[in-house]
Amino acid sequence: MKNSLARRLEYLLANLGIKQQDFAKRVDFTQSYISQILKGSKANPSSRFYEAVCREFSVNIKWLYEGEGKVYTIPGQDLPSLDAELLAKYRLLPRTEKRMIDEIINALLVKNMSSKE
Repeated sequence: MKNSLARRLEYLLANLGIKQQDFAKRVDFTQSYISQILKGSKANPSSRFYEAVCREFSVNIKWLYEGEGKVYTIPGQDLPSLDAELLAKYRLLPRTEKRMIDEIINALLVKNMSSKE
């Protein structure tokens, strides 16, 4: 996905299903700063911006800077793109909703294991 930073950021917001305001809070920048990037009026954001986005959402820094490589990275693992996207979205959920998903996954695993016996 080679294109401008604004397009990559738009893609990231849509893919994560997060609003611009929430994104800004998570990376500790103002909504105005994010808006300037999305409008293309801030062509060279600070390195702190790139680092915050990559840290908070497990984004590949090379993809964010240049549009090259996979969108998401998980340190120490080479996950398929879909798995990385799911994990990044999971990280956005509140703790209570994460617990619900954990319970669903555990129930599915138990069901799957019992059907194999």
